Amino acid sequence: MPYSNNAKVPSEDGCCRVSVIKAVLYAYQFVFMLTGIGIIGVGVWKYLETYHYFTVAHLNMYSAVLYLFIITGCLVICAVIFGFCAIPKNRTKLIFVFILVLVLIFLLESLVAILAYFYQHNVAEDVNLRLNSSFLENYNRNSKTDSVDFIQENLHCCGAQTFSDWKYSRWIKGSPGIKNKVPDSCCKTPEFLCGKRDHPSNIYYAGCEERLAVILKVSLWVICAVSLGVSVLQVIGVVFGIKLFLKLEADDRNYNPSTNGNESLIPP
Repeated sequence: MPYSNNAKVPSEDGCCRVSVIKAVLYAYQFVFMLTGIGIIGVGVWKYLETYHYFTVAHLNMYSAVLYLFIITGCLVICAVIFGFCAIPKNRTKLIFVFILVLVLIFLLESLVAILAYFYQHNVAEDVNLRLNSSFLENYNRNSKTDSVDFIQENLHCCGAQTFSDWKYSRWIKGSPGIKNKVPDSCCKTPEFLCGKRDHPSNIYYAGCEERLAVILKVSLWVICAVSLGVSVLQVIGVVFGIKLFLKLEADDRNYNPSTNGNESLIPP
């Protein structure tokens, strides 16, 4: 029996059949969804881990890379949802939009990877330029005080470069009657007024700059590696998305030539 003009029958040529390509794309979508969740998870983890560090040091480039990384994870989830809606409909325009979304996410992930890779070479310099002034200007004056204490307690350090930096702080200079020479968070065993330096051996002498920069470098490397891995995965999705698009386009032309492959986005 001949096919009607409106029938759309998928071609049957082995591994390139529409059903096989769809099955691969469905499996890809599941893996892609897991990577999107993973990106968001890694991004939130690094945000929480380094929040005190990049806010005190005013590292705008680091925060931009981190926020872009989390945004790409959210876009991946959106792309997966759109893909699960587009793939079953056999509509070439929807598949084409899906491919474009994957390409845009690929470009964004590549941008994040490039920024993270190059900025990890400069993050130590930015920390050296900004951390000391931030410590000296903000301590005991605004909300960054808690972040400074967090950094010193968790990194086992005192001051940006050395413990003696604190004598130049606005906190010390603006409080002539203060007993502390360094914040209590500089003490190896923190307690009230332990920063008087009655017992110098109880104070961390090393500065925080180098240790903080190392942590941020590691975070940037993680972001770069994850972004590159997801970018490679997206190439697979783009390739099979294009194969599905071309297959449906060919089927539409063969079995419904009156539309010439230009079906509407909204089913009749």
